[in-house]
Amino acid sequence: MKRISKNVVGDRRYTADRVSLRECLGIFKNMKLPWGLMVAGILMSLLASYATLQVSSFSGAAVDSSGAIPMQEMVIYILTSLFVVLCTGGMMWTSTLAGEKINYKLRQKLWHKIIVAKQSSYDLDGGESMVSRVTTDCDYASKFYSTIVSIAGIVISTTMYLVAMYQINVKMANYVLLFIPVSILLGGGYAFLRFLVGRRVQAKLAASTAYLVERTKDLPLIKTCNAQQKEIEEGQKYFKEQYDAHLRMGFVTAVATVIDSLLQMLSIAVPFLVGAYFVTQGVLTIGAIITFNTLFGNVKNVFKNLITYAGDFKEANGALARITCFFQAEEECPEAGEAIPDAGQETISIQQVDFGYTDQLILKKFSCQIPKNRITAVVGTNGSGKSTLFKVLTRLYEPQGGRILYGDKACTDYSLHSWRKKVCLIAQGSPMMAGTIRENICYGREEQVSEDELVEVAKLSHVYDFVKELPDGFDTVVTAGGGNFSGGQKQCIAIARAMMSKSDYLLLDEATSNLDVKREKDVMEALDRLMKDRTTVIIAHSIATIKNADHVIVVNKGKVEMEGVPSSILEQTDNYLEKMMERKWGDVVVE
Repeated sequence: MKRISKNVVGDRRYTADRVSLRECLGIFKNMKLPWGLMVAGILMSLLASYATLQVSSFSGAAVDSSGAIPMQEMVIYILTSLFVVLCTGGMMWTSTLAGEKINYKLRQKLWHKIIVAKQSSYDLDGGESMVSRVTTDCDYASKFYSTIVSIAGIVISTTMYLVAMYQINVKMANYVLLFIPVSILLGGGYAFLRFLVGRRVQAKLAASTAYLVERTKDLPLIKTCNAQQKEIEEGQKYFKEQYDAHLRMGFVTAVATVIDSLLQMLSIAVPFLVGAYFVTQGVLTIGAIITFNTLFGNVKNVFKNLITYAGDFKEANGALARITCFFQAEEECPEAGEAIPDAGQETISIQQVDFGYTDQLILKKFSCQIPKNRITAVVGTNGSGKSTLFKVLTRLYEPQGGRILYGDKACTDYSLHSWRKKVCLIAQGSPMMAGTIRENICYGREEQVSEDELVEVAKLSHVYDFVKELPDGFDTVVTAGGGNFSGGQKQCIAIARAMMSKSDYLLLDEATSNLDVKREKDVMEALDRLMKDRTTVIIAHSIATIKNADHVIVVNKGKVEMEGVPSSILEQTDNYLEKMMERKWGDVVVE
């Protein structure tokens, strides 16, 4: 079962997740792992260990020979030492290569999961936090698997060293075995401590990353609101939390150094103290003691590495827990369901729909109709649920109650892919992708777009008015978020994208909110052409954007207050929105 440790830094809540080893290993399911490289690494590790045994035997023989070392033995020693170096280098390279392949494949899998996960998966863990999961947390995947491979090699190597030690002297080897439980006890405590601190560091790092990504994106807002000092102080809180977490990790590193020093002292004291006794008894020669000490030093290094690997393993487990938990999120199934016929449109009926992002409902028993081949205006105060209605209509979210009908059938009977191909949304803020103007206009278009078609759409949407003045034309680079274009220009590009999509249903969320008077007039002309023969739903507060509506839906506090033709709405209510509309339509005068 997942356990979540929570803390609060500033106003942001971060989580440090704990999952079982089995759950953590589940993230590698259906991934093609580089088993060949990992096995090659283990084999080279074993070959290096075996060659080290031969080198150790030569050291003892050299001492007992009193310097009379045969040239053949010396050559074998040199060649064996070089072989150890080559095997060790090869092991490091194959481990690194295997690790990077694992990281690469996990990033691919995680990015796919992020793209296909339901929108609700991001509500409490925004895109900023996802950055650290893809860029930082995935790096622990290689450490996770390389640690498993290394531990496998260590177990076999230790067995080889212990067998050689028992061949020299059984009693002395028995004394040395006391070293093993001490190492396991110290190593287990260190690994657990590193796990606790490591997952906390990852959580703090994720919180800092999320804060920085969000705030650097909104630097103009920070400056124009004179909030620089506030954000400096807020940033210091995050950095202080991260600083404290790294101090704890530094303490864990110091503990590891102490453990290493203690094991180093034991590895020297035990063989020489016990060995000195056996030499005086005539049981062992000094050369045998040298060989034994060398082997025991190798065992000590093995256990030292084992302790380090155990810490790496637990730290990686903590870091990968966040990825593991996200992989448990529900996914969209774009192709599940029937395909909506390309030709023709149907009236969309919303029946008793309940929806909320949390336990608090935004839409409550929401019922209305969106007539086919008509223009429907959705009006209401800020926070009344207009934009939420659009998110439900695009099926970014599914209703928690009620249903949405497309003609006589529930919209859920149709695949998400075909539904979203039918529906095009122009959202507030006119989101743009890094790339070129051409790529942004054609974004989401499955068919090839000719240059003539691109120019025609650009002229209709008035994008051509400013593109023709740019040196690179349609190939002008768009920076992240479209920061090198004005709000009006971005809105025109968004409208051009909608024209290019050829969708039968248009959802316009204040589509002219960023335009000046002249540009609004031009774009409204383009929208009039775009809306012809299409079912259009418009959210707006301005008269210009709803003047041609055939149907009006008045939304108030998540409910439909009333709906009908504009004149009928004006007759039934004195709501300020209808008073605003009467200035343009004038069907009924309300004083």
